[in-house]
Amino acid sequence: MGEAMGGVQTAECLQEILDLLDVAVVCMDLQGRVQVWNRASERLTGWSRDEMLGFTVDRVIPSAGREERRKAVACTLAEGQAVGVYSRVHRDGTIFRIQMHMHLIRDKQGDPLAIAALVTPLPGHGVSLTMRQTEVLEHVARGRTNEEIAERLVVSRRTVERHVAAILDRLGVENRTAAATVAVTAGLALRNTRGHRCT
Repeated sequence: MGEAMGGVQTAECLQEILDLLDVAVVCMDLQGRVQVWNRASERLTGWSRDEMLGFTVDRVIPSAGREERRKAVACTLAEGQAVGVYSRVHRDGTIFRIQMHMHLIRDKQGDPLAIAALVTPLPGHGVSLTMRQTEVLEHVARGRTNEEIAERLVVSRRTVERHVAAILDRLGVENRTAAATVAVTAGLALRNTRGHRCT
């Protein structure tokens, strides 16, 4: 290939490769400042690379989840890697759920240098439900029947059936059980947070 590429060309080449990936790739220093933000990260969060480089990832983390991020970083520093399911906030304010694999990067002396994260959205990411559909989905996720939902929302059973059918269509699932599973994992209903675990 001739002479080896210089540092700048190598970095540009690596960025081009990262931009070809469908998975969001984020690299941050030990203070959480973004050093790498590929195109999949832009699509996932709505924040461009220029807007994120040099800023902390707290920009895409709900305020209630920032302590959880610090624990995940501590876990990664201690164990070398960590995996967990977390909530993130899109630029438009939408909360969505992700699975994230974090890996510790060390320098030539073996000292911690940065953390790389591979991020994938959980099922249901990008789904837009009306306020009423969200209410119905909450009840479905709690295992309530159409009759029980109709009674609680003071609407007819037929109305609930129409909402449930629309919800199944938007989530791309075939039944209520699958809808409830997507609702919980994607944070569309019963927004309970599962913490990280070290691996």
